[in-house]
Amino acid sequence: MANDMKSGIGYLIPASGVIGFVIALILGEFLASILITVMGILVWFLYMLVMESTIPKQMGNMIMLFGVMLSVGIFLGFGISQNLWGGFEFKPEGSLLSLVILFFAVLTGLNFRNQQLVLRSSNPNTDSLSEDDRKFVLSAIDKVKDSNQTNQATDPKVIVVKQETPSKKEELEKKEEISPTNPYDPYLMANNPYFSYPPEYYDEYEDDDEWDDYDDEYEDDDYEYDNR
Repeated sequence: MANDMKSGIGYLIPASGVIGFVIALILGEFLASILITVMGILVWFLYMLVMESTIPKQMGNMIMLFGVMLSVGIFLGFGISQNLWGGFEFKPEGSLLSLVILFFAVLTGLNFRNQQLVLRSSNPNTDSLSEDDRKFVLSAIDKVKDSNQTNQATDPKVIVVKQETPSKKEELEKKEEISPTNPYDPYLMANNPYFSYPPEYYDEYEDDDEWDDYDDEYEDDDYEYDNR
């Protein structure tokens, strides 16, 4: 919006130049018309440079317009003269100068027009939307971003905690600690391959076996004696 206002105010400068050029021609001041034309286009360029406004779309047409005005002023001022009998004589120097200026003015204007067309074709999306449409699109994008942020803030978060399974060695150690002791083997010596009873224990059992054998023999002798 501010850029459009700058460009609109800037158009007053070339418009005033055109009006001054016409007034100077009517008054017959051809040199003044040339100065007004040159000053009008130069002041307009300086205004755009100072205000940092964008180059308008009609830049090529404006250059051609002021080129035609300048060539007309030069032709009327230096390319034609009035003789003693009221007629007009053409001066070759002034006529050629006006033609050269007209040629370069038209060439420069056409170059600016082509550049504007290339810029429009390369950026079609920038000119397709107006200022109101751009504001509407930007507001819609901001609303979508805000809704996404609120959804992310309100969504429940699930925290997964992975528990490590105890190793087999730890399980075996726990089982050994929990298992009760054997009342008949409180010292857990039954499965010990290095455990053995004292030698006295074995001697007692051997003596008992000998006494049993002796008793059996004695009973057999008594039985035989009775039968006799």
